[in-house]
Amino acid sequence: MIYRIKVKPLTRLWTGDEQRKSEVLRETGIIGSLRWWYEALIRSLDGTACDPTNNRKEKCEGKNHCDACELFGCSGWARKFKLDIEESDDEVIFKIIELKKMDDIEFGLLNKTFKIIEDYGALGGKLAENSYGLIKIKENDLEKFQPKKSKIRKYIKRGGSTVDNPNLKRFVFIKKGLKLQFVKKLKGECTFLKGKPGKGKRYSRKLW
Repeated sequence: MIYRIKVKPLTRLWTGDEQRKSEVLRETGIIGSLRWWYEALIRSLDGTACDPTNNRKEKCEGKNHCDACELFGCSGWARKFKLDIEESDDEVIFKIIELKKMDDIEFGLLNKTFKIIEDYGALGGKLAENSYGLIKIKENDLEKFQPKKSKIRKYIKRGGSTVDNPNLKRFVFIKKGLKLQFVKKLKGECTFLKGKPGKGKRYSRKLW
């Protein structure tokens, strides 16, 4: 099966290459961004999600994997879908192509991930900057998948490696009305928002 999500980029979508340029949208960049938000959602539902960039011994592999890897794959366990991207002057179409049998709950969680990105987050890289990643969903074939919480709870019982963040339970979402002065004050008092050397800031430019 193929499901389409048509979006209008409100700001440029950035997916860098080896030269740190973004001349075309790269599947790997979009997949990585989707997975990040999917992990945050899964953890907020008390599911398990590993850190695929971490090289520790505790990691997902084969059938011993977390809820996030169940859909997005890991070593020895293939991703369940392929992402194709079609670009035009004013819209982008993401095609979710089923490679392995996907549960309706997985489609529903992926749909919710796109909605969270649209309403509160951003897609792609450079998320802490003003000029990248905002989208508006125009058409969405995944909308028909609206699983009940009881079914989601039964689904997210897989084991595997797990880390605590990102987790939507720890996010604060404010769609409008937050002034830059307050953001500066917040960053001053909540030093963890500043991130660490070599790592991104822990806030989105949607804060202002």
